[in-house]
Formats: sequence, structure tokens, C-alpha cells
Amino acid sequence: MRKLALLCALSAGGALAQPVLPAQNENGEPAAVPFSVNALFASYKPSIYQVRTINAATGQKTSIGSGFVIGDGKMIATNYHVIADAVNKEKHDIEYISTDDREGKLRLLAVDVVHDLAIVAADHDLGKPFKLGGIPEQGEALYALGNPGDLGFIIVDGINNGILQKSARSRILFSGAINSGMSGGPTVNKSGEVIGINVESQGNDIGFL
Repeated sequence: MRKLALLCALSAGGALAQPVLPAQNENGEPAAVPFSVNALFASYKPSIYQVRTINAATGQKTSIGSGFVIGDGKMIATNYHVIADAVNKEKHDIEYISTDDREGKLRLLAVDVVHDLAIVAADHDLGKPFKLGGIPEQGEALYALGNPGDLGFIIVDGINNGILQKSARSRILFSGAINSGMSGGPTVNKSGEVIGINVESQGNDIGFL
């Protein structure tokens, strides 16, 4: 019966579906997948959040930044200055908004004021955690992700111009526009690995990680 069905399909002009094999290079190894910013954003967009501090008495936002999922999938890394009001002032809460408009509360786990870092967490899974990468090569293309001006999540491309030499802190000089609201978001390499966290900008497409 199987042979008859197969013959009928072929005689009617049909063809057997061939298995789709991974592309290979000349050495028979899996070929490298071409880099795509669209694929990068689609892959990690669910793991990027807006992080904001709310005055519990008035309901007003006192700061807005970005953050990204790390660790066990329940933690978010961001900048300390994004959540500083919740540390230094009474009755301030930390909340998140996802890229699909889900909202929730966050609790503070740890801060590093010197390096402007903070770790916050939810009581539930927040998504796929980002992988951490090493220090990028000077001249390497990098991509900063964040939420500029509370208008939505974007990717800003730029170049690693090396570690700042005349600075009290080790920071990467990034030739990309890190705008207000992108603070705390990740900057990644072409593999999607986090190599730094957006910190500040001096305008004219000069930023620091």
C-alpha cells in the first residue's frame, strides 16, 4: 500500500520532500549563520525590560531606565542610578514593564554604587537570561539595547573604541547614541553576549559602558 501511494504521487508530478540539512562549509562543518540585527532583537527582546522607580505616595515615576534578564531568569541587571530613589528615599517602589506591556514589582537584591550597578528580582520567571561575554576587541561592532525617552525598545549600533585611559573607572568608549532611558540596558556583541551595560552619554554619538 505504501509503494502504491508513493507511485501515485510521483506519477501525478509529486516529489518526495527532502530533509533540510544544515548549510556546510568546504570542510563539511556547519557554516556560520550570517549576523542579523533583526534576529538579535527578536531573540532577546522578551528579556529586555523598562525598569522604573515609582513614588508610592503619588504614583509618579521618578526615574526610568532599562534592564535585562540574568542568572536564574528571575533577576534583572540595571544601573544603580536608575533605582537609586528606592535606596535613598522612603516609599519608593521598583517596577518593570516588559516589551509586551506586562507590569510587575521588583525587589532590590544588591547594588554596586562605585560601578553604577544594581540587581533586582521578581518572584517569577522573566525570560531567557543573557549570556555574558568577554572584553571586546577595539574596533569591534557592538549593539546597545534600551528604552530611550520611554518611547520603546531599540538597538543602537556603534564601535568599541577601547577602554578609557584617563578615567577613575574602567569604561568602554562606545561610538553610539546612548540616550536617556537606555541606562541599564545591555550592550552586546554579534553573538548576543553582554559585554557591558549602558551608563551614560556625552552626546554627539559618544557613550560609555
